[in-house]
Amino acid sequence: MHMTSQTARSRSKGAAAAYRNKTKTYRRVSIALAALTAVGFAALPTFWLANTYQVRVATLVMMWMGLATAWNIVSGFTGYISFGHAALFGSGAYVVGLGTARYDLELWVALPLSFVLVGALSFFFGLLTLRIKGHYFAIATLGVAEAIRVLINYARSITEGVVGFPLPIDLILIDPKVPYYIMLGGLIAVVITAAMILSSDFGIRLLAIREDEAGAEALGINTARSKVIAFTISGAFSGFFGGMFAWILNFLSPESVLTPFVSLQVAVMVIVGGMGTIVGPLAGGLGFYMLSEFALVTAPRLNLLLLGSVLIVSMLFMRRGVFGTLMASRFWPRGFRL
Repeated sequence: MHMTSQTARSRSKGAAAAYRNKTKTYRRVSIALAALTAVGFAALPTFWLANTYQVRVATLVMMWMGLATAWNIVSGFTGYISFGHAALFGSGAYVVGLGTARYDLELWVALPLSFVLVGALSFFFGLLTLRIKGHYFAIATLGVAEAIRVLINYARSITEGVVGFPLPIDLILIDPKVPYYIMLGGLIAVVITAAMILSSDFGIRLLAIREDEAGAEALGINTARSKVIAFTISGAFSGFFGGMFAWILNFLSPESVLTPFVSLQVAVMVIVGGMGTIVGPLAGGLGFYMLSEFALVTAPRLNLLLLGSVLIVSMLFMRRGVFGTLMASRFWPRGFRL
């Protein structure tokens, strides 16, 4: 019995060592991918984007790609589906909006503040909800998100309630390429963070929780702490992207940043692209946002129908998403993930 236990432990250590060796290559490729993405997007305003509208659309594309990657850090890596990220996204928007419009903070102070404060909010949010599992967790996150939206609606003396308020005019006058490059920096940061997590011991623990949480606990993994850390990181980045969205939108109201549609859309982006991967949220964010914009221009009433149709087709024919299905196929290099 003792020998059997030792053999099992040695095999477990050997498997972990093999996984780490594979992830070294994976980490290098992921960082190289982030670098190529950075170079490509950095060159767009010079060589292709011709006007302010195109720069704005490209900035929003990067925002959705980054938000999808942030959502994937908790929901894709741990399997805990969150419908509360709209609250974190909206909270970041209100930190920047209220900070600049009500408290005369410089934008360069308000943006990092949105990352820090929403990260702290996410920590407590995670402590409250991550004790619940499965569908109950998804419902709980949706409930907390709605509670935050109602709170902002009723805090009229500060937030103007459902009426909303504009951001300072001097933010509108800034060259649109400035938020573009700041958004690019945020996208690179969240992609590298996700890649580093997935190729680390912490990432192994998160994936173990996704596959079998009870088994992970039996192996000595502190699942509660790991989930809360992942949720905090995910929420902090969501807050930053929300703050950037407030700057781009130049106007804040609960219906613009706290709608459950934000959580639903980002979830569909990741599910269709491939949960638990790095490329999946990026491809899902890019492809789905562009498809949604095309639908809004050509057939505005069919936008939600398109969202549902894409999700249904993905669930029927590619349950792991586009890149998840591709990586599981026999044509993909064995043991290599992206």
